[in-house]
Amino acid sequence: MVKIAYLIGNGFDIHLGLPSKYSQFYQWLHEVFKNHINDSKYKTLMNRKNDLVQELIMAFELKTNGEKNNFNSTDLWSDFEEELKNRIHQLSENEDANFKVGQLVKNLQDINALMTFYLKDKLKTIEKVNEFSANTVENSLSKPINQLESEQLNLLKSLIRNEIESHNYKANNHLINFIDFNYTPLLEQYLAGSSSIVINEISDIFSSSYKNMKLSDKIEYPNGNFNDTPELGIGTKDDLPDNLHLTKIQTNYLVKEAFARRRMDGRVTRIKKIIEEADIIIFYGLSLGQSDDLYISTVVSSLMSNPNKFVIIIMFNPYFEPSNITMDIMQHEEDIKHRLIDSYYHMNNTNSETIDKETNEMLEHLDSRIIVLFDNGRKPDDDSTKMLYFPYKQNVEKTAQQKMTINIG
Repeated sequence: MVKIAYLIGNGFDIHLGLPSKYSQFYQWLHEVFKNHINDSKYKTLMNRKNDLVQELIMAFELKTNGEKNNFNSTDLWSDFEEELKNRIHQLSENEDANFKVGQLVKNLQDINALMTFYLKDKLKTIEKVNEFSANTVENSLSKPINQLESEQLNLLKSLIRNEIESHNYKANNHLINFIDFNYTPLLEQYLAGSSSIVINEISDIFSSSYKNMKLSDKIEYPNGNFNDTPELGIGTKDDLPDNLHLTKIQTNYLVKEAFARRRMDGRVTRIKKIIEEADIIIFYGLSLGQSDDLYISTVVSSLMSNPNKFVIIIMFNPYFEPSNITMDIMQHEEDIKHRLIDSYYHMNNTNSETIDKETNEMLEHLDSRIIVLFDNGRKPDDDSTKMLYFPYKQNVEKTAQQKMTINIG
């Protein structure tokens, strides 16, 4: 059995029309709390005077006005989870660090509730995506492999053959697993009409009776979804400053790994196992932020331990054109590969003085098995069915919006 693991990030939801960037969320906060203060849905939160909400609103205003102001600049909160970690380290230098970070964690609860409310609301108003035929899904999931150059594809096929021979795989259905770092059901909707696909570019490796790759009927959500509490936070307990002493509850809520384990459903173990056992790993739309290094570093570790493993990373680059490869594009590709290696050192607490040399040596060893592809996200002629990755049809739904409430405790 050959296994593929798809790691799906926010770029996927954005690609399907959901305004789920942090900057768009901050703009919504600004609109809500500047223009709808008397709305009963937000009254409780306004009375609590959440400083973090107000700071995000300020960041949006500064961006709108084109201003920069050190701490409250828009750049500071461009990646919420990365800057949340930075803020915690800044606060840890204060005498009352435990109290201040504790307040930050309490405020984070409101941000999680508001983010959930915002995304649910926007899911009702975006152009609904539908008519995901089995053929569309098959072409979408095959596209990253279809885009490989002949030399890269030949290497991939050679690695798969080696893996099959070394493990004496039984001739049975192959499997595609999905790890969705988003909170929304868009990926579930996209895959709903399909149970298996054939990837023509590698199907000649398999026996004639077992060319299909089964799509797993269970999507794993590292950060939760609307059904089981979405969670913004930092990566692991090791990311907390050594001098900080939070309560167990505060730590379990703030740290994404601890929060995931607190669910007691084994998802962290399952996700790491999926990554470790995959022969091919495909990233799509994942920002590769440090808060997800637990899983990204697992990809690197498994690449090191399995010489037959292959990774394809598809990243957004608005300037990418297949016919015009510039030095900037080459540098972007190199930076992405270095970011993967950095995740490994981050999770292994490496502080070696020779880390640059070690990184280069590791990258040289893994380079041919890490392929970076780009998606510029453009929609030719505004026709979503012509998009390179995950094309879809649009159908504007004009039904009345349902009332929703926020539960912020």
